Amino acid sequence: MRAGGKLKGLANLPEADRIDVRKEIARAAGVGDRNVSNVRAIRQTAHPTLVRALKEGALSINRAHQLCKLPKAEQLEQFVRYSEERATNRVIRRSIPQPKEKKASLDVLAVLDVLQRQEARQPGSVAVRVGRHKRTVVLNGEDLSAGLPSQHELKLQ
Repeated sequence: MRAGGKLKGLANLPEADRIDVRKEIARAAGVGDRNVSNVRAIRQTAHPTLVRALKEGALSINRAHQLCKLPKAEQLEQFVRYSEERATNRVIRRSIPQPKEKKASLDVLAVLDVLQRQEARQPGSVAVRVGRHKRTVVLNGEDLSAGLPSQHELKLQ
């Protein structure tokens, strides 16, 4: 009994099939292989706000992975900038009238003059951002419209 299996020899075991775990997880989740690795890196290095935004669908895996290459404090700062730019672009896309529609437009020089006066009265109250659009779009907030003595100051055309 003490000899146990010492004299039996080696067992002939079949070759085990190799499984690419990352590929199987990706297939089960319905995503690409690289996304599985990216999510792993995100979970290890991301600021909690990025993880929450990713879960809520406000951030893509690719963008979160790019932000994770930064220090945590900078991740949050860049995410806030990205979110603001994305929201601004969404408003711009919705605000640009379709070519079929003919809406009243504002006199450009009058709008610029009002914006210049607003900035002179309250420095920093007029924000200028660069977008990816091939048109120049000026959005003015309700605060500017409310501060006007009348809509005629903008000379609606």
